[in-house]
Amino acid sequence: MQHFTKSVIVSELLQVKSLHLELVCGKRYIHREITTPSVNRPGLALCGHMDLFRANSIQVFGRGEYAFCTKQKQSALRAHITKMLGKGNVPCIIMAADLDPMPAIKKACLAADVPVLKTTMESSAFVAEFSRFLDEKLSPMTHVHGVLLSVSGSGVLIRGQAGIGKSECALELVKRGHILVADDVVEIQKRWGRYLIGSCPEMLRHFMEVRGLGILDVELLFGVRATQDEMAIDMEVELTPPVKTIDRLGIDQKTTEILGVEIPSLSIPVTPGRNLAVLIEVAVLNQQLKRQGIFSAQEFSQQVFNRIKTKKNNGTKA
Repeated sequence: MQHFTKSVIVSELLQVKSLHLELVCGKRYIHREITTPSVNRPGLALCGHMDLFRANSIQVFGRGEYAFCTKQKQSALRAHITKMLGKGNVPCIIMAADLDPMPAIKKACLAADVPVLKTTMESSAFVAEFSRFLDEKLSPMTHVHGVLLSVSGSGVLIRGQAGIGKSECALELVKRGHILVADDVVEIQKRWGRYLIGSCPEMLRHFMEVRGLGILDVELLFGVRATQDEMAIDMEVELTPPVKTIDRLGIDQKTTEILGVEIPSLSIPVTPGRNLAVLIEVAVLNQQLKRQGIFSAQEFSQQVFNRIKTKKNNGTKA
């Protein structure tokens, strides 16, 4: 799997209406890159304390930081901000609550080639909205070969070697009322909170390739409710060729790792006569039970163990 590193240019922030941003100064520097999906409130850095300072994050000044700055000598304030901006690669400084930066802030930023922006939003609301924006834009991404569907409300990533029947299985699931997200190529992002979001490249959206039928428009064939743009990935199902040995009880919960996030994984051998769509439906329902703490295979195994133990004890007494 190839991972992709993304970035956002500071000038792009000015086009996001929900952030209510405007440029204060430093127009020449608005092409600086933002590569870190986090926001920092400088706090102690304004006093010159730089330990654990997040030097590559956007710095947001709220009313608290602004009130502190007004009580500082301008020369000391400029020195602290200069030191702060020299620690790493701060993309920009943003003033919240429609506050105007004092001259010391402007001079320090312009000297360090850092633009200053401001927003009409209060700092807490802005940081929440801005963090969501950065999380969506900068989260690590990878592409995998497979099919992603929403099956009974769970995101199921179906994988397997070429020609094994992934798309045919997905088509049967869509026919049974489940929802297609992506066929052939699945874009996966790791979002804040360590969960995976899968989507389809725009060019392939709503389309599916089925051997013998060619390219199908699932939305036109089954209606708009048969497709959706993205889905959280809850489990992986890998379709495999027939194998001689297989876990008959399913006690061991296998996992697979994507972008450092582990999700439950299940292997289903493909043999003539097996209804893969039904098996996947049941696998999803069984996984949903596991999330509720109901593990059927373990409960069955425990009952067998208890029965053997009881018979052994009875035999010993006799």
